[in-house]
Amino acid sequence: MGIVYNTSMSPSKDELVSGWLPQQDFYTGQGTPKLQHIGGFRLEDPQGKVGVELRIYADHSDTSDVVYHVPLTYREAPLPGREKYLIGTSEHAILGERYIYDAAGDPVFRAQARELLAGKITAQHHSQSFTDDPRIKVKGQVADKEAVIIRKPVSGASNANGVIGYWENALGQELTGLVLRTA
Repeated sequence: MGIVYNTSMSPSKDELVSGWLPQQDFYTGQGTPKLQHIGGFRLEDPQGKVGVELRIYADHSDTSDVVYHVPLTYREAPLPGREKYLIGTSEHAILGERYIYDAAGDPVFRAQARELLAGKITAQHHSQSFTDDPRIKVKGQVADKEAVIIRKPVSGASNANGVIGYWENALGQELTGLVLRTA
């Protein structure tokens, strides 16, 4: 399990995602989003080189409070051939320069999402080192399947097979919903 560093990044992940999100076809807001990180979890790279974090944000730029799921990967060097997935670079106060990617284009994320769906690994807490997150559940028979990212998760039950994530609403109530489904 990986270390979660309690340090700063400049620009922050939230700032990078705020600039990237309006350019995505799943973004339904107007202008620049006002993002609040409200949930998510991490996956571990078996090689210990790539950070994998599945972040859930509320967009408070209007009254709709849309929820977005933005999986990210962090690398110490550029990922060749994946320039279109690059969200930006950031200076990590401990690890130095990091290349931040939309995880949809990162082979480490794709492999670890398949492992999670197959029940071979467990999700890790998004802000605590060395801690599994038992709130993250896998639903259905999903071994050996590709994961599809649910970019706008909705709380509540789903008939689809996949990974059930969690987040908190504005009142601090924990909500759950499908964040990864099978292809």
